[in-house]
Amino acid sequence: MNSPIFPTRTRSTSRLPGAPTDLQEQACHRAWLLLRSAGGRLPSAPRSSDPELARELQDAFNAGRLPGTLIEAELRRALEDGPSDATLLALTLLAAAALERWHGARRALALAHACAELARLPEARDVAGAVLRAHGALVLARVSPLREAAMLQAEACRFAPVRPSVMARNASLWTSLRLLGGAPLPELLHYAEAVHQAAPRYQEADDIPVAVSQLAGRISLYHYLAGSAIDAPVARSALAPIDAPHFGCWLTRLQVAYLRGNTAVARSALEASAGLLTPLTPPCELLPYHLFAVLTLAQPDGTTPALRSRLRGHRRVLQEWAERSPGHAGALAELARAAEQDAAGGARALSTYEQAAGRARAAQLTWVAALAWERAAALCARLELQAALPAYRRLALDAWRDWGAHGRVRELMQAWDAQPPAHRGAQDEPAEERRAARADTVGELGVAIAHEVNQPLAAILLHAAAARRWLRRAQPDAGRALEALEQITACGRQAGDIVRSVRGLARRQTEDVSTFPIDAALLEVVQLLRALMQRQGVQFECRLQLPGVQLHANRAQVQQIVMNLLLNAVEALAGVKGRARRIVLASEIVGAAQVELRVTDNGPGVAADEAARIFDALYSTKPHGTGVGLSISRAIAEAHGGRIELEPAAPCGATFRVVLPLRCAPALPTDKNAS
Repeated sequence: MNSPIFPTRTRSTSRLPGAPTDLQEQACHRAWLLLRSAGGRLPSAPRSSDPELARELQDAFNAGRLPGTLIEAELRRALEDGPSDATLLALTLLAAAALERWHGARRALALAHACAELARLPEARDVAGAVLRAHGALVLARVSPLREAAMLQAEACRFAPVRPSVMARNASLWTSLRLLGGAPLPELLHYAEAVHQAAPRYQEADDIPVAVSQLAGRISLYHYLAGSAIDAPVARSALAPIDAPHFGCWLTRLQVAYLRGNTAVARSALEASAGLLTPLTPPCELLPYHLFAVLTLAQPDGTTPALRSRLRGHRRVLQEWAERSPGHAGALAELARAAEQDAAGGARALSTYEQAAGRARAAQLTWVAALAWERAAALCARLELQAALPAYRRLALDAWRDWGAHGRVRELMQAWDAQPPAHRGAQDEPAEERRAARADTVGELGVAIAHEVNQPLAAILLHAAAARRWLRRAQPDAGRALEALEQITACGRQAGDIVRSVRGLARRQTEDVSTFPIDAALLEVVQLLRALMQRQGVQFECRLQLPGVQLHANRAQVQQIVMNLLLNAVEALAGVKGRARRIVLASEIVGAAQVELRVTDNGPGVAADEAARIFDALYSTKPHGTGVGLSISRAIAEAHGGRIELEPAAPCGATFRVVLPLRCAPALPTDKNAS
């Protein structure tokens, strides 16, 4: 009985995009068109067995090569004489090539799924593992969550392989999928070593199968990160075939060279691996390749325009993947974006590195978060932000420890002249104790400087864009443009004030204290954020009741608290649907000589268990938050002798109350109801 894979009617082949130039791709493209022109009908089960062809196809798949001529020849034969078991593997590889190159997603998925179902039949048992592995690693990993690809990969492993190259390739793909799925380093190392130990020992380097060498290379990388010893056979097989035409071997060399800071070797490995990319390169290897390509090219040693162009190309690929898989691919794309900003110069990359680390933590990709914090520390050192540098380094070390990369921790500590705690091993220190220790460091306030100063910088970019729009109109509006320029000036002053005020707080000083009208200072913050709230569809209301009250405090720091609270409220409202989004800013006198500033939103509110920790340093309820905004706001309030509190709002949302002492007599109007 025939089973249709494609509809009988097909569009004209001249309209198919992406005409290939490589000979193997051309053959594969012809096979794809041939299958479509034949109506896509195949028998429900293979009629014969072809172990030699199945072995050739599987060897090509293991090596990452595209066996286009074999696929085309087998398809032509199968359409005339009926399929063999090897036909199922050939068609699965063809579906992967079509999905990657010719955007035939619906047809390619249907073809791969049909082949996977047929491969489970007893007649196709000899190729079942290869077909399911190819379907999971090459097809499902491109269009489905990673867990689906990993489940199919696990099913493929049940069909016991007997050849070392097949065993090794299975292990390499499995560990690569688990790496992107957030598995800890010890788990990856344990599984890879177990498979490698089951493979025969090879005495000569020339006898080592490429797939076995690739697995050994992965093991050596994991041992390097874990800081554990590696046995001689693994080391020999890891280094022997470095001239082998296998993408996975060069990818490992690229990663090791980058981590060890050898830019020349990393770029050489990048060139070699780029020439080995094919439609059969698994996404679980393709995504780390593009990430480490960006990190390698984004070096502070004078990147040329040509290298910057290549960097943008790799980053765009990751961004395209992030649109389909916002979890794991989104974290990699965000780190690549930060590295691109870093290469372009400027401190704004610090904020993006923070966002990348937050996204990576949310996706359980601890190793990506560690890379983000490590690069943030390097940028901080180049910018000579000495106050923030210790905190970024601690975050990097903690992330590597959490993942199990204690060798990387020791290497960085030696490079940074840091010493582990003498009372016990750093890897044994509980996570909560490490968090508490970080909360009291001066370096953490330095992180706050980098975090907080990005808010006025973002406003500067916004107002600059507005000024350009007003001046580029057919009839330029100079008045509006001047208003935008005045806002830029105000934001620039605010950025400088933030840096000075937080540095003063780090030194436990109260410098730049003055007496100022509290409501006027709050209105300045509102003016800076008004455009943002309008774009977000937020209905904003001011209930300022202290028009004549003078507050004796650090003006920039008080404004910083309010800006933090308003920005948090805007973010909290981003997901609200079905009701109007509202924020209320209020000020009033409480008690004998205190003022209260309130920011209330009607968002989802804060859960009780989160409310108890929301002001803790480095604790955030947001998926990509860094946990420094509220902690520094509390530090500022307490430094002024005040406090900040959270309480639920009615009927929904949250209210943040900031209570500060007046320290001088308020000039209240005699009639409280006066207009």
